[in-house]
Amino acid sequence: MATEIEMTNCAEEIEPLNENGRLNIKMEDAPFEDSRAGSEEDILEYDDDEPIINCDACRRRRRLTVIEKTSIAFGFICLIIIIILAVHLGKKKDIKPPIRCESTGCLNAASSLMGAMDPSADPCEDFHQYACGGWLKETPIPPGYPMWDRFQQLSYKNMYMLKDFLESHTLYGAAQRKAKMFFQSCMGESKVPRDTTLSNFKTLIHNISKTSQVFNLMEILTQVHMLNTWPLFQIIVGPDERNPKSNIIKIEAGNSPFPYNSFKAEKNELLHKNNSTDKTATPSVDPATGNATSVLDSNKTNITVDLNTTSTNQTTDGVTYEYTTQKVMTSTKQPHIKDTHPHPVIDLSDMVGNYLRETSVLLQTVWDIEKENADLESKNILMLEKKLSLAHDIDLHIHNRTQAYNAMKIKDLQQKCSLFSWTTYLNGIFKSNNRHLNDDTEVIVLHERALKEVCVIVTEYMSNTTSISTLKRYILLSLARSMMRYFDMNTFDPELDPDEEVDIEGEHWRRCTFYTNKALGLATGSIYVNATSSDTSMNQITELVNYVKKGFKDYLLRKIWLDERTKHNAAQKIDEMIEKVSYPSFMLNITFLDEFYNPLSIGKDWFRNLLNWRTFTMGLSISSLNKQFDRRNSWLNPPVTVESDYSPVRNDIIFPIALFHLPIYSNEGPSSLNFGAIGSLIGHEITHAFDIQGRQYDGFGRLRDWWDPVTAGMFNETTQCMKDQYDHYKIDNMTINGEQTLEENIADNGGLRAAHIAFELWMKEHGEEEPLPGVKLTSRQIFYISFAQLYCSKWKDYGIKDFLVRDSHSPGPYRIEGALSNSLAFQDVFKCSYISRYNPSIKCRVW
Repeated sequence: MATEIEMTNCAEEIEPLNENGRLNIKMEDAPFEDSRAGSEEDILEYDDDEPIINCDACRRRRRLTVIEKTSIAFGFICLIIIIILAVHLGKKKDIKPPIRCESTGCLNAASSLMGAMDPSADPCEDFHQYACGGWLKETPIPPGYPMWDRFQQLSYKNMYMLKDFLESHTLYGAAQRKAKMFFQSCMGESKVPRDTTLSNFKTLIHNISKTSQVFNLMEILTQVHMLNTWPLFQIIVGPDERNPKSNIIKIEAGNSPFPYNSFKAEKNELLHKNNSTDKTATPSVDPATGNATSVLDSNKTNITVDLNTTSTNQTTDGVTYEYTTQKVMTSTKQPHIKDTHPHPVIDLSDMVGNYLRETSVLLQTVWDIEKENADLESKNILMLEKKLSLAHDIDLHIHNRTQAYNAMKIKDLQQKCSLFSWTTYLNGIFKSNNRHLNDDTEVIVLHERALKEVCVIVTEYMSNTTSISTLKRYILLSLARSMMRYFDMNTFDPELDPDEEVDIEGEHWRRCTFYTNKALGLATGSIYVNATSSDTSMNQITELVNYVKKGFKDYLLRKIWLDERTKHNAAQKIDEMIEKVSYPSFMLNITFLDEFYNPLSIGKDWFRNLLNWRTFTMGLSISSLNKQFDRRNSWLNPPVTVESDYSPVRNDIIFPIALFHLPIYSNEGPSSLNFGAIGSLIGHEITHAFDIQGRQYDGFGRLRDWWDPVTAGMFNETTQCMKDQYDHYKIDNMTINGEQTLEENIADNGGLRAAHIAFELWMKEHGEEEPLPGVKLTSRQIFYISFAQLYCSKWKDYGIKDFLVRDSHSPGPYRIEGALSNSLAFQDVFKCSYISRYNPSIKCRVW
């Protein structure tokens, strides 16, 4: 056994040293792995068991000299004096609080943050309540809104400001004055006698239907389509996605009052029934060949479709849905969370009932048909509407845009669908642009199979007099229905209570301001900018964009499954991405505005103004066919729009000026708020460039496959986790549809991560920010709270179900929970335990 050193008995005992003169000790690994390495709980032991010096002489004591005793006493007295002075000086020293930001921007930001919060809530259990509890308690839902959130609230404020500017501010140039006249004619619509408005509708329908004694499908369609109403199919002029330097004609599905997948359940039931009895559906006549064909042909390729989703990339229990296209590759990965709750389904009884009532009212008021006959005819028109809806109710090839993008010559289109002469029809649409189209002109048919099925249905309806009448009425009703929403509801339903109308449609001024902004967006944008004298620093927003781009490119592209070539192309796509901030500079050029809106005639008659607006919009589209596509100077939305956007074919991100207000942005406020709010929106739009649709386009907006096939397969596997995650979120015994909301969920998660990395990079360069007055939160906590406060949401009883069915976004509370529960950094900032709701054991990450 080693001999112990007794230091109390020998003052000269020497501690064990190594060859460098240091204490010769070593740190032994802790017996249990934890995070306390280097702490006092590490086990220490000497290298040698024996003492270096062990002599008897050193153990003998000796007396202290007088000098030594005096020195010790003096030193002791000095120590006491030093301690007393230290205590005294410590009491006198003022502890200065940290300097707080007292600018107007910081004060407003602090008020906005704290006013919306409920600090009593547990951020790790319900961050929506924690970040938004104050807003939820104090904010009522205005009339006309089934749901209400911060974006709608800011939009409402902007619309009210624009209304005031239109009514009271000095306007410059013809375009701005046209905007005011358009607004005033809308506001005066409620004063126009009901009979006058209905007479205008009747005259419009009569002028179109009298073109020929015999029903001429092409002539009626041309006139209705020229008013920017699109029954059966629609014509679009846009960039050729194969080479987006030029524009091209595109033909795709027509408009429908029913949302996508409305009647899919009925179709699936029919398919089950057919599979159990007869594998071949009732044949119909192919309009191109005259041969009998079937919409459901058992010899065609089968693709398994999940009943609860709108995509074909799953292999869960479903039904056999027939396609003529190639098979879509599916994932074999099983969901990591079992989806046990039902997805919301459309209440067809209510939707169909509303459609029948609206159709009957239009037939009675515009066509003067008796109610009994109008009700009967409404059912026949509904049957046609359902058939057309089912024709378009095929997968829209989100996972394979190339498969949906079919280029062909007009003469080839004629072979596939011979309803009428397509060359003659298209020349009728484009006659004003002085460009003659011929049989060899190339067009794009989006979702060719859907168009062919529509042609089959229309050919069947053209086969007898009764069904021709239904088809003609359907086309004309589409026009009347599209115009109907611009007028007071009591125009068509005089028994409707005015208060009920406001509750359904909202205030009249808001609708008129919205329509004016939509019709003359550049003019209203110039009015808004001039009136607000906005001091928003575009340089500051651009700097935010650059930080978020860097965060995404340098950090989020570090994926183990991302090969080097694909990673290089992805980084290049970010470099080529165009940011469009605030508004286009040419918007403030009065001369440009007046010339741009010169073809648009505006007067006091609201009905005539609506028709002129539609004609003007069609004219812009038609004239663009002869122009080169300019992705740098085209803006999708008016500047007074509270909505950011990403366009794959433009590879641009757009942030209109109307966004740059609290709670989204503060010009003089803290960077923590700006990175958390608008920074995450910037990241959201950048992430769309790499979601399921966006990743199919390169940095120049070209539709091409630039991904390595193995990498693309791995990307698809990562999205499965996120789909399953959101499938599991439950609201009123319904769940979010993880497939329907997948792209937006990917963007929410990727946007938050990119913004967080960008904020950390910013703080590394600039240091910690000054605290906000009255706010006991760290900068990192403010970052996450400002992100969450974007999505404060509430809804009326009927609003949430309709939202879950129709919208591609998750409801606000789950946009917050989904993104934050996948963030390790969030859980560290708020110290969430491993058993808390916002710190699940499984975390999903695509980017």
